[in-house]
Amino acid sequence: MTMTAVALHRNQTYVRLWVSYTLSSLGTFASLVSLPLLVMASSGSPVGVGLISFAGASFMLLVLPWAGLLVDRVGWQAVMVRADLVRGIAFGALTYTVVTHQVTIGAILCVTVVNSALGVPFISAAATALRAAVPSEQLSAALSVNQGRAALVTILGPLAGASLYGVAPALPFAVDAVSFIVSAALVATLPAPTAAPAHGPTTRWTDITAGWRFLRGHPVLRYMTLNVIVTDFGINGVVVVLIIGTSASGDALGTGVITACTGAGNLLGSAVTLWAIRHIRPRTLILVATWTGALAVSAIAVTDQVLWGALLAGCFCVATPVLGVLTNKTLLEEVPQDIVGRVQSVFQTLPRLVAATGPVVAGLLLGVLPVPAVVLLFAVPLLALALFTTLARALRPALR
Repeated sequence: MTMTAVALHRNQTYVRLWVSYTLSSLGTFASLVSLPLLVMASSGSPVGVGLISFAGASFMLLVLPWAGLLVDRVGWQAVMVRADLVRGIAFGALTYTVVTHQVTIGAILCVTVVNSALGVPFISAAATALRAAVPSEQLSAALSVNQGRAALVTILGPLAGASLYGVAPALPFAVDAVSFIVSAALVATLPAPTAAPAHGPTTRWTDITAGWRFLRGHPVLRYMTLNVIVTDFGINGVVVVLIIGTSASGDALGTGVITACTGAGNLLGSAVTLWAIRHIRPRTLILVATWTGALAVSAIAVTDQVLWGALLAGCFCVATPVLGVLTNKTLLEEVPQDIVGRVQSVFQTLPRLVAATGPVVAGLLLGVLPVPAVVLLFAVPLLALALFTTLARALRPALR
């Protein structure tokens, strides 16, 4: 059945999904700051902070193979509602322990595990829902708006978490709980999806790995997944290198400038993405984006000025929303309906997990190498990706 195209702001299903995802993401990003602060306040142990981070990443990996299958079997609406409802209850319980001064590392660990484990299927379900809510001719516009939202949430979420914690330790967790529950209510009141989820009598390993196998067999999506992984790993690592370098020199203002430039770059990229996709060929856009990243990071290595380094990092970030929209548009248009949840689960989660290792690698390298050398090492995979994108003949007909 063909959907009738209306303006995105008048598409009530899309608007509710957009608000739901925004609220859920704000809660998630706010907890990235507020949970470590609570660990330090309750135990004073940096080891506890590391344990919480490790537990969150570990459960994301454990859930990853099953999350997409759950979305395909149960349906995106049920998954989004239940995931946010349970997370809201978990953060509500944590709020109670903070208010009553009964908080423990075990309680924080449980909430972290619940938040991380349910975040994977929620993200996959939200991406799948977009396909059901928006006509294909409006996917580029919707994805561009979503990229802008993602840029804002990554800036505002941690700031909100830290600010609310400063007012009262329980406040950010109470706000998180409310945001998750309101998000669940918004999605629960949407009309039921017209397409029935794909139910199977049994679950085989081939069912679980269907998303991986589809991506592996699709040349464009396989390349774009690699592109996003390398790009996100590079920018996350380089930003941490710059922040650590300015912090070590006692330049607190420099750290703020770096964060502001990268955030502004993401917002600017999101603003121009729709125009770029409508007027420039995909292969040209991808070449510009990959070479921008590679050359920007290479240039950062040879400058000792914080401002120039921050501006170059911002230029890198301008290109990333274009890649994200092109990849998600291709994915939503070409993946079969019965496995879209599993493909989304792999694509939405794997790059995030690899990108999270960028700061770890940066920290390890800075222990033995100067800042310019570490930045150059991060430039190597980006330059290799740009060369591969330029020379790979197999991608030319696909990326017209």
